[in-house]
Amino acid sequence: MESPRKARRPTRILVGFDGSSGANDAVALARNLAPGSTAVLAYVLPHEDPLAHHYQLLGDDDSPAAQGFFDEAVATLDGIQTEVRSYVGASPAHVLCDLAENEDFDLVVVGSPHRGVLGRALIGSVAEALMHGARAPIVLAPRNYASEGHDSLGAIAVAFDGTPESDAALRQAEGLALAAGASLEVLTVVAPSAVVPKVLVQTRSPTPEPYAAIERAIDDVDDAVEVHAHMLIGPIAEKVANACKDIDLLVTGSRDYGPLERVLVGSVSSRLIHMAPCPVLVVPRPTQAKTSAEKAANVEESTAA
Repeated sequence: MESPRKARRPTRILVGFDGSSGANDAVALARNLAPGSTAVLAYVLPHEDPLAHHYQLLGDDDSPAAQGFFDEAVATLDGIQTEVRSYVGASPAHVLCDLAENEDFDLVVVGSPHRGVLGRALIGSVAEALMHGARAPIVLAPRNYASEGHDSLGAIAVAFDGTPESDAALRQAEGLALAAGASLEVLTVVAPSAVVPKVLVQTRSPTPEPYAAIERAIDDVDDAVEVHAHMLIGPIAEKVANACKDIDLLVTGSRDYGPLERVLVGSVSSRLIHMAPCPVLVVPRPTQAKTSAEKAANVEESTAA
């Protein structure tokens, strides 16, 4: 049956762009995520005041666009209506979060710097801040995505356990599958909960019984999408990542219970963007606060410190 919570196909994408190889990876991924959509390429130049949270849009004459800075990226997005913008601001994450919130972008796409031999261990403060602060879904393009010849999305996976966060992830994955004509793999992991003193963390809703949750997920997906369900046993992040070897995009929700619980039990979504062999899309909590731009700026500052 068609889901009563209608999936939304992405129509507007915001791409963080700085001319680096990681930015080119983000552009290539954006092209595959939503064919026929519109895209804004946003470049943030460093502000003279590193503590300032305000930013300014540069005019055409002052923008790097006048020197052809965006030309190759725009050519890559052939077939997608593209706008280029240049800003001056101290925090790229703050600018991207604010744009995503105020202009109702469906996705924010960024690349990973992957500096040195540590690879995925160095994601960069911008991606980390966006993942924990933005109200829009964030997609991280892995290193060398542009050079590996990914032409489309054939298979999309979603980590699903029946919680509101995973429901939001399922709707996002369903919309992308409809837009790209991709199949959908629903991954449910049965694993014991981490032992954490309840006095130290906020109370969470119990996870639904896994078999009932996965059956409901399949029934809710639009009939136009080919869907398969998989029950996995073991550590959540490891099992989901290992199941994505032939997947073009992994979609996961973010519970974001706060810094204390992330320190104690870790964030599955954070681990997945380090471990998964494919691009990872993190969907924010449905009830995420409206102060996301400030939150992202604070996370970026603490990460960079």
